Amino acid sequence: MPAEPPRRGWWIAKRFLLAAAGIVLVSGGATAVVALNEVGRLVEALRQNKPIKVAPHVLAPTSRGAPETLLLVGNDERRHTTTTPVLPHSNEMLLVRIDPSQPTISMLSIPRELKVPIDKPDGEVDETRINAAYQFGWENGGGTAGGVNLMVKTIEEVLGITVNEVFIANFNQFERAVNEMGCVYMTVDKRYYHSNSEPEAEQYMEINLQPGYQRLCGKHAREFVSNRHESSSLIRDARDQRFLLNVKAQYGGSLFEEREKFEDIFGKNVENTLKNEEEILQLVYLLAESAGKPVRQVPFDVTELHEYDIATPEQILEAVHSFLTGTAKIPKQKLNVAATHAPVNHALGSPAVSSLSPTPSSTLAEARTMAASLPFPVEAPRYQQTTAESEPDEMRHYPIHGPGGHLYPTYVIVVAQGETGQYYDVQGSTWTNPPLLQAPDNTIAIGSRTYSLYYDGEHLRTVAWSEAGAAYWIENTLTDSLSAEQMVAIARETRPVTGHLVAQASAGIPTAPLRPGHVNLPPPTLAAPSLLSKIGALLGFVGAGVVALLALRVLTRQRELKLLREQIAHAMTLEARQHQLLPAAGILPQPEPPNPAGLAADPASGALPDESGALAR
Repeated sequence: MPAEPPRRGWWIAKRFLLAAAGIVLVSGGATAVVALNEVGRLVEALRQNKPIKVAPHVLAPTSRGAPETLLLVGNDERRHTTTTPVLPHSNEMLLVRIDPSQPTISMLSIPRELKVPIDKPDGEVDETRINAAYQFGWENGGGTAGGVNLMVKTIEEVLGITVNEVFIANFNQFERAVNEMGCVYMTVDKRYYHSNSEPEAEQYMEINLQPGYQRLCGKHAREFVSNRHESSSLIRDARDQRFLLNVKAQYGGSLFEEREKFEDIFGKNVENTLKNEEEILQLVYLLAESAGKPVRQVPFDVTELHEYDIATPEQILEAVHSFLTGTAKIPKQKLNVAATHAPVNHALGSPAVSSLSPTPSSTLAEARTMAASLPFPVEAPRYQQTTAESEPDEMRHYPIHGPGGHLYPTYVIVVAQGETGQYYDVQGSTWTNPPLLQAPDNTIAIGSRTYSLYYDGEHLRTVAWSEAGAAYWIENTLTDSLSAEQMVAIARETRPVTGHLVAQASAGIPTAPLRPGHVNLPPPTLAAPSLLSKIGALLGFVGAGVVALLALRVLTRQRELKLLREQIAHAMTLEARQHQLLPAAGILPQPEPPNPAGLAADPASGALPDESGALAR
């Protein structure tokens, strides 16, 4: 989804006021031509892949300004693998709900291993994973269109959600698109590694990623979003969604300046069901209306079995309801962010904060050792959200490759929360303004620090602060499983590593807590986009003027375009006649009438003879 482009200020306002003042007929003609060129480029970019021709009534019709549900599909088809070719199947099925009446854009990943009944084209009903619907529809000569038909029908039968448009990217196109964009900065939440060449290794997709915030390009980005092992369906889907959110955060603001580049990348690497310019314009208009809204990840709870995931009707209903209805305005939360004590002091904290436990002395000692290799202070949390089953903390220091080849010294402390696949990250870096930390949703001052808050819908995703010329932040787990209260408490108790702190932890002496208290944590700003921001967003996507909104249908219908031209010609004729009347009113001097033939005018009427010599009447 594109974010709000830079505003064009009074230039946009001036065009809007001129249109409102009634000069729309003349200026509208020129703007319509500009809009036609921009939309033409967008259509040309999208047509690098032929539109997917689905069967009638598979996709739900829509109208301009109405909510739309988009289905984004990752086709994991691969002809060359370490084992056998992978047939077309939907490795990812992501629903995106854009509703102008809701304060957020909803994003719901359908668990690919959800067990459902699928009506196969041969009439047989097969109860299997939902992602097999795309493959079943593809078989027997159905191709991409057949795969889309069966997949969309299955989603509607299982979830009751109708789909308006479908976009498909396959395995290899994804890598190319990420590289052409310029790669994506994001946090790899933990160490990922698997090699098929190791003795007796299970054969599945290889992956080799280190934890921490970094620049992911094609191969590594694909490994991150495609990994389907060592985690639950919920974690796997959240990993894909987190990647898309980082793409939006990094590239949303540059959409206007580089719109042709992104249009070309999108059109070249993504197949879609958009049939004509009118459908494209409807989607563009909807995106403009929703510019600036935060994207909200909707959880889909399932019960994981050995071979499948299953969901009760109640679980399905809850996910669908949350997806379609969006979220209410997020209220301010009164949080107890007092420091956590040893277990005997739980009374001083709320249940969420009192669940934190002291950071192991081994972690603090390792952090102190790591600090000797970095040119800025290392800060480590004094308290953690872990369980007895949690893996030991992991940490490393490394350079982030920033824009222009600049290297920023960085460290990461990976903490396993205790649940399957749930890791949160504490980081510090000399890069003080990476894409992750741009445009905070709100800020809050606690003690001597000011914390920047970043939300995913109603969930607090990141808490960041700056000290000693460096940036520090805590990023929530992939499913945002840490509460806002826990996030703020951990951030408040993340302090520079010193010999005194390590010695206290080694001796089993609890560190002195901060004074107990409550803090009103501000919510993200969910203000509706202003009129100018909406106009700016539309300009950023299609490069059209304000009056292009009045000519959307004209752009796709020649008859109406002809009518507009006639109106412009009529307006110009009226303007010419008014100009002729000005001298008679004494406003302008009387001009000499043109006489190209050098013929004498009639002294009484001033009329010139026509070509036959007779006076024109």
